Amino acid sequence: MIWNTLKSRGFLSGYGLVVLMLICSVCLQQKEILFPEIAGMAMGVMVFTVPHWMKKPLHLWLSPTIAAFLGTSLNGLSITPLFKLWLGFVIIVVLMHIFRVNFGPTIPAALLPIFLGLQDYVFAITTGLFTFVIMLAAFKLRKPEKLTPSGPQNFRKITDTVIISIILCLWIGLAFATNLEVIVVPPVFALIFEVFHTEKFSWKLIPPRLAVLTLTALLAVGVYHLLPGSIVWVGVINVLITLIFCMLFKTPVPVAFGVSLMPLIVPAWGSWGFPVGVFVTSGALMCISAAYRQLRNKQAIQQLTERS
Repeated sequence: MIWNTLKSRGFLSGYGLVVLMLICSVCLQQKEILFPEIAGMAMGVMVFTVPHWMKKPLHLWLSPTIAAFLGTSLNGLSITPLFKLWLGFVIIVVLMHIFRVNFGPTIPAALLPIFLGLQDYVFAITTGLFTFVIMLAAFKLRKPEKLTPSGPQNFRKITDTVIISIILCLWIGLAFATNLEVIVVPPVFALIFEVFHTEKFSWKLIPPRLAVLTLTALLAVGVYHLLPGSIVWVGVINVLITLIFCMLFKTPVPVAFGVSLMPLIVPAWGSWGFPVGVFVTSGALMCISAAYRQLRNKQAIQQLTERS
């Protein structure tokens, strides 16, 4: 099963795109080119074909690109990094709601340039280029006859969006208050934003996802220390490791591919505290999401009972 996936055209295409990003960052000596979520997007479209990502391929390009430009532009404001992150997050979530965007990786695309304090637009431009390729792949791979209608009744509720937005903003605030950069994990924020709105997200879905994310982070840091300074080889190996974990646990977690590349970006994410941060962040936020979803479902059942 794993070997069949490794030799599939979809994986080779997505893998090739990630390797190209890594090589470009080295050859052009521009670390800003590295956007970990490109790996998650590529695998989510070309290997796992996440259904709600495939519905509107144009969003796979426009949403993260606009978010990256917005996040970079906010660095010009004379406010603290924390307030920039909060402001960027709120603006992106509002825009996602207005334009009915269901693409979680839009959030890290906005937050990463703020977190890194990027002043030029290299990150935003390259994000636009790589996501454009991913969009083309989605147009080619999607099967319109299998796409369900996405009318107003299927879009996320504004109450849910407000609640998870407050929770994520508080989590970011906690990271700054405690000086724990390792619990700021943008790819995980994308996952949480999506699962929080998923009506069928339950407790039993947490362990395999948590295992994939934590083990990926652990081995990603290990490879980073074994091959210090080798951006290409670290990225190449970590993406393969992540795919193997997803297949072994039978749980496709596209954002895990983003987690696997994070040690290449910030020193704190390359420390041994990073896997702990991923475990705590993923575990805590997924538990909150599952508890909230169970509460909402229970309330919905009670309302139906009362009406009948």
